[in-house]
Amino acid sequence: MPEPMDHMTTRPLDRTRWRRTAALALAVMPLVPLSLTACSTSPQPGATPTLTTVTVTQTTAQPPPSTSASTSAPTSASTPTANPFPAPAPAPTRESDATVIPRALEGTWQSLDQGSAEVLYTFSPDGRFVRAQVLMQSRTSGTFEFDIGTKGVVDVAGPTLTLTPESGVQTLHDPDSPSSSYDGRPLEDLSPETYTWSMQGDTLVLVGEFGTVAYEPVTQEPPR
Repeated sequence: MPEPMDHMTTRPLDRTRWRRTAALALAVMPLVPLSLTACSTSPQPGATPTLTTVTVTQTTAQPPPSTSASTSAPTSASTPTANPFPAPAPAPTRESDATVIPRALEGTWQSLDQGSAEVLYTFSPDGRFVRAQVLMQSRTSGTFEFDIGTKGVVDVAGPTLTLTPESGVQTLHDPDSPSSSYDGRPLEDLSPETYTWSMQGDTLVLVGEFGTVAYEPVTQEPPR
């Protein structure tokens, strides 16, 4: 990322940067397919079926036939009718119910005190993350902007948090060098990143290679 410039102003860009960061985070989030369940008249799994009474008639035993009637056909014994309604199988356990990261990490987090930069993390219960990083600087020639969107897998082992990016894109808009600007370029560096994480009240603190950054939970819509 470029070095911050002395003449940049950050206050007028706060709302624009917030909207840009949120939009970038949404853009890199994976689409979740919707499943449709067709109506059916067959019993649903886990439902209690209607009980049906089955009557079995017991045939009275006949006296042994005489020797003179030995050529008669033998009488077959009655066979009880099997219950046509077996007990329902237990409902399967959904894999989505399992949580692979601490609940304290779940949700969306916005960086604090980052000057002209802003970082937005979203951690999902299934161990996925989405990160949006936006750097905006006001210059005499216009607004410089550098965006990075990343998504991948997060692993937590005690106080150690490891992010393994799977894909990402970056965009550069430089008013001083329009020819070097680009949009949606694939991210080449997908190296794992390791942080030490902790909670200080409602604040998430990540300590990594480039220092300590505090994050607050996002509980409201971006400013308009």
